[in-house]
Amino acid sequence: MNQYLSHLSSFFKTCCLIFSVYIISNLSYAEDSVASLMQKMQAKTAVKIAYQEVRTLELMDQPWYGSGFMYSIAPDLMIREQLKPQRLLMGIKGDQLFYFDPENHLHHQAEVTEDNPLSLNVAVFKALITADEALLKRMYLIEFSHQSERWVMKLKPKQNSESGFSIVVSGLPEQAADTIIVKQADGDLSEFLLQQKGVGEQVKKTATRLYKELVGE
Repeated sequence: MNQYLSHLSSFFKTCCLIFSVYIISNLSYAEDSVASLMQKMQAKTAVKIAYQEVRTLELMDQPWYGSGFMYSIAPDLMIREQLKPQRLLMGIKGDQLFYFDPENHLHHQAEVTEDNPLSLNVAVFKALITADEALLKRMYLIEFSHQSERWVMKLKPKQNSESGFSIVVSGLPEQAADTIIVKQADGDLSEFLLQQKGVGEQVKKTATRLYKELVGE
């Protein structure tokens, strides 16, 4: 079960953020406030994103590679379908976390509560997709800048900013995020490369089907 909780923790620390920043477009990051940013982050349609992930782990000699698709349906459903190296489904809907391993026919579900570390991390990223500016500011330090013709957003935990955990999100000017780098406190690093693949009703149908599989309906 520890393996599955580890997958959940890694997923929820990144997936929510990926959707939150990927839907931002036509935005001047140097001039806009966090308030205006949050107003533009709320997705109004179903979104499908292809991702490639590379993990560099302190205890492994070789990087870990993964890929698949992520789906978001406003206001509170997100699903990640990992296809390589093996198929896994993970997701969040409302205050519930879900994990499904099809190969081993294993379902796992947990409630998001604010009295444990995993839920606290989930709550931060959930704030991004629900446009909860107060929660975002309470939990994270936010820094915007432009570096080498790219916009950059840096996040650090507000309560423990020196822990070593950080997230760097970046993209081309006036475009959505295409790269997210997550650095864990133990030094492990995950880099996501993103590319939007679709929006609209067909994406919503696929995400709905995956959700039913995820929860075992």
